[in-house]
Amino acid sequence: MIQGVVTTQLTPVGVGWGKYPVAWLLSYGGADCRLWRTVLNKCLESQLCEQVVDLLPEIGYSIEKHRCFEPH
Repeated sequence: MIQGVVTTQLTPVGVGWGKYPVAWLLSYGGADCRLWRTVLNKCLESQLCEQVVDLLPEIGYSIEKHRCFEPH
């Protein structure tokens, strides 16, 4: 191992899917909406992620505006 080298490996945080599940949800532009909804549901199982999603409209973002969002 080389000392002082920063790795790009993601460390599980919150839901355990990497550091940025909410950023991924907001930026995902792929065709697989089922995948997007699965990630959203897993994210919302985490209290921290749910709080972040609830605060997004205060800074001009909203999960509900994503084309893959389906209200329950």
